[in-house]
Amino acid sequence: MLSRRHLLCGLGALAAGATLPLSAQAAITGLQGPLPLSTEMSYGDFVPAPAAWFNLLRQHPELDPQSTPMASVNLTPARAALLMKVNKEVNREVSYRADAGSDVWTVGGREGDCEDIAIRKLAVLTQVHGVSRGALTLAACRLDYSRGHAVLLVHSDSGVYVMDSLTSRVAPWRSLPYSWTAREEPGAPFRLWRSLKV
Repeated sequence: MLSRRHLLCGLGALAAGATLPLSAQAAITGLQGPLPLSTEMSYGDFVPAPAAWFNLLRQHPELDPQSTPMASVNLTPARAALLMKVNKEVNREVSYRADAGSDVWTVGGREGDCEDIAIRKLAVLTQVHGVSRGALTLAACRLDYSRGHAVLLVHSDSGVYVMDSLTSRVAPWRSLPYSWTAREEPGAPFRLWRSLKV
């Protein structure tokens, strides 16, 4: 049984923590603090989608963005917390494994490469949590001249955020050192993607 002194100390610590700014509480607990404001991404012309993406949609038609128009979501504190939770959990649950041979896009299971992990996050957000498919786009970028990468973008009224397999943090897209290539375009004719001008 807790002594009166231990109980009062514990309650005092809770009260002190409750008065701290959210960013300070996050630093103490090791959790990500509130998402900073982001911005929109500039885009260019329609471009062909990756062949592996079409194969993915044939196997998982529920992930097809064709019938959903592009639309930002309201980034409430609860939705921001959900994004951070899903990003961290999927990164922990899916071990990175590069494709052996041809590029194959799947909903990541226990193992997968960067696009498989991004697709798993997409599936969890849309099918488990009901986030609109029109606010979530898979995107291709480059880490450097020789290495491609894929992430999930979240389009919100506070800007575009990145859910990335390389970090547990959800980040504004401009804060990452990537060369952006193209992204899905929900509702686009012929299932075309959009080039990114950034």
